[in-house]
Amino acid sequence: MTTSGNAGSSTLSLLKLLPGPGSEFGPAASDLAAHVLSHQRFDSAAGAALPRETFHGTTVDEAMSDEYVFPLGDTGQSIVLPGYRIAAGFIAERAADEWLELAHKERAARGLPAVPDADEPPLAPDPAEADQLLDRALECAQRILDPVAGEPLLSLFETHYRGGREFLRLSWEGLPEDLVPESRRPLAALASAMENGERREKRDYDPYGLVGTDDYDVDRPLAYREKIGPFLFTMTYRHEYPQVDDERLGTAFAVFHEAGSDTVAAAVELKLVKVPPLTSSADLVYTLDTYSGEMLSLALASTEALGQARLCDVYSTHRVIYISMWEVRKPWRGEGLGVALLHQALERLPVDVDGRPNALCVAPEPYQIDMRHFEKLPPVLREELKAPGRRLEAHLTNWLERSKLPIAMHFFVPMARHAGIGSAGENAQWIDKIMESEA
Repeated sequence: MTTSGNAGSSTLSLLKLLPGPGSEFGPAASDLAAHVLSHQRFDSAAGAALPRETFHGTTVDEAMSDEYVFPLGDTGQSIVLPGYRIAAGFIAERAADEWLELAHKERAARGLPAVPDADEPPLAPDPAEADQLLDRALECAQRILDPVAGEPLLSLFETHYRGGREFLRLSWEGLPEDLVPESRRPLAALASAMENGERREKRDYDPYGLVGTDDYDVDRPLAYREKIGPFLFTMTYRHEYPQVDDERLGTAFAVFHEAGSDTVAAAVELKLVKVPPLTSSADLVYTLDTYSGEMLSLALASTEALGQARLCDVYSTHRVIYISMWEVRKPWRGEGLGVALLHQALERLPVDVDGRPNALCVAPEPYQIDMRHFEKLPPVLREELKAPGRRLEAHLTNWLERSKLPIAMHFFVPMARHAGIGSAGENAQWIDKIMESEA
């Protein structure tokens, strides 16, 4: 970038601030579509603003080709523009804002006031570049949207399986079956050696690695592998962030591999949360926020789902097992493999040494809806996006009520609304609300 000697102008390139081909900065297709859909749709045949009755079967290109009512600032006037033009305006406006910010910084670096004085010309980009801005922004919008133009619009705002694909890339091969002494493996692995159905050892594992350190490396997880039907079942388990007294967080991974190929078929990650007795939801927020953004989200979502009284009861008396990640590869979806994997994992978790029963916490939404733009979307689209999560919750509720799992209770939380950011947005509002109500 270059600068001119004129105190009131700048030759910072405006067009270079537009996202280029393969650029890592700039809006995603979902950002553009959500911005467009936040406007009222205009039906030319009816000559009036008229939303779509359904978005099922609607492609990204169809939605972006629709016309929308575009307000002209605060004038109270509006014009009708196709979605692609509105998306281009969104990109152009961001570039113009960034240009102005850089121009202010440039002036300040030269010892001038950021905003020109009244007797100076206003800051303005090169006129030739300004004339090209909208056309070039439209090219950017097309470049961003073209790869998904033929995809269902709903797919832009669905998140199920996205994180899971990354999760399943982890290498689970080669986990040794005899990683730890037999006495330290999860109790289910010892079932065949039990006499008269009684456990030989009440404390099946050492939570802090203080006992038997000569034959158990606390930096390595408990692990074993066994064959279950056509799959190899692998499970690892370890404590994380051990704190004082009985406050601790554990993570368990369970994976099904196809026995013949060793291809990952399904995987689940469970967070085992055990905290000191609570007197308020603020206690849970303080405690879990020390672990991670995900755990802060769990505290906030649990508060929203359970309310303060029930929250304190559940977390004070149970070890809460949160399904952090759960994924099934495409060839096996709909076959009940994920449910079977979860069942096997829960049966093999080490029992709580203090005898707390397990409570299973499930969040269907993260596997269904990207919540970043949710409130901008038309009501009918929001309802259609909620439908898969509702079906999943109904399926899980039905299964959990019939299954004989080692859990005392289960509950659902709206985890997708809480991104774990902690300092902005809805999380901050929830934290403020909790702290104010319990001060």
